[in-house]
Amino acid sequence: MANKPTYSFIKKIDQYLLKNFPVTWSSRIHTAGIYGIGFSLLVAFLSFIVPNDPRNNTTIYYWIVLLAILSLLGFIFWMIYLLRFNVFKRFGKWSSMDTLKSFIFYFIITLIIISWSFIPPVIESVRANMKYTSEELATDINTMNIKICQLEQDSISKRFERDTFEVNNYVRGYEKKIKQRNETQNGVNDYSENDNYYLIDSATLRNKLEEADSVQRLTDSIYVIYDCPDYTFINNYSVDDRSKIKLLSDMDLYRQVLQNKQSIDKGKIRTELGQLFKKYSREHDPATLSAGFDESYNSYGETSYISKINDKYDLYQIDNRIENIADKKYRWDVEVIGISWRLLYYFTLCLSVLVLIYRHTTRRTFFLSLLSAVVLTIVTSIFIAMGHNGSDKSFYIWTIAYFILFGILSAFIFYSRNRNVISGIGLNLLVFMTPFMPHIITALYYKALHDRYRYQHDPLEYAKAFENEDYHLFLSEIGGGILLILLLATLYQMAYKKWFSLPEQ
Repeated sequence: MANKPTYSFIKKIDQYLLKNFPVTWSSRIHTAGIYGIGFSLLVAFLSFIVPNDPRNNTTIYYWIVLLAILSLLGFIFWMIYLLRFNVFKRFGKWSSMDTLKSFIFYFIITLIIISWSFIPPVIESVRANMKYTSEELATDINTMNIKICQLEQDSISKRFERDTFEVNNYVRGYEKKIKQRNETQNGVNDYSENDNYYLIDSATLRNKLEEADSVQRLTDSIYVIYDCPDYTFINNYSVDDRSKIKLLSDMDLYRQVLQNKQSIDKGKIRTELGQLFKKYSREHDPATLSAGFDESYNSYGETSYISKINDKYDLYQIDNRIENIADKKYRWDVEVIGISWRLLYYFTLCLSVLVLIYRHTTRRTFFLSLLSAVVLTIVTSIFIAMGHNGSDKSFYIWTIAYFILFGILSAFIFYSRNRNVISGIGLNLLVFMTPFMPHIITALYYKALHDRYRYQHDPLEYAKAFENEDYHLFLSEIGGGILLILLLATLYQMAYKKWFSLPEQ
């Protein structure tokens, strides 16, 4: 009974649109839109209430596959209702903006249906961010590393590895190991037999000095660079990049804990460490500080102090749990968002354009258009592959040539006395290619620019030439959608109306 008022409300809208706005009614925007948004809210609600511990491995891929199948079924179900009536093919009242209006409705409905698969990953990230903050993770990681170093300060190696470098301008771009020196040079004593001695160019040396944990300058041209042992038993680069509290480095831990032996309350530290371990791993026992895994589960036969400590406290488990949290929290970085919106946009665009073409042309011409597109793609790919200069540039040139050809075939519609299937195919493929053409032309321009600057050795000039490439490609994607909208409202709707109204041959 609860659904009866909603059904009655939708039925009233349905009757009103059928009588007053048949083009809008035939798109089923009122029913598909309401039910599609309602299902989206249901998916979001279920994603919030299902048990989902951010520490566990993600199962989001099962949700995505399931909802992708439901999206396909929803699209098919919508198409069944969409095909029941077509104002355009029944020669009903069709204004100059109805083609554009129909496309926008198709786009919105398709967007809603396809977006279902994106809801669970978004909700999973929201839940992870609600439960853990970046600063909380960074603080806990630092605290765990400090307490582990305090408990294991007697078993951790404090011996720094060191390498000796001598500047030599005859070395370019790489380091060259030479035989260990035994003599004294410029008052500098002989180096340890365990030291590595290298010749190095000044540019590479500068990079090494910037990354060095500690440096000792022996002469104007000889440097000893010390490499601190590993003391960060638990680490996560994603947390370090996004937290205001930075993770402690190996040198930070060495200076705070290991450089001078500390007197500690082991019982208190073990208790605090056990609470942190339990916070991130249900398997860990706060008393033993272990998850009870076999050593072979962690170390794979390694015998270093790092492996022994990892085995002793099952730190791989803690690291894995923090990695799971970070993956969920930081899933939507700039790159992933860029890929996701393009997938959503282009899938929606292609499907909605295909629906528009199907609704504006005969069934035979529509499927012949799909067949022609497949055949041309295969043949063109063979030609490009066989060409001596097969490259992205060839693909772009072929695509532009086809667009011009389809434009010429479509132009014959306005001068024809009969409905020609070739002109219909040309018009269908022209419409389908339109939103991609600005991007194709922009990409061709930058491909030619890359070929021109291929041997450019001046990095500043090269960077200046391509500093706006990504931005221009992004604008071309937006421009493609705008171009399609403008042409659907003018030339394309006129061409479809003229072609469908012509008598068959």
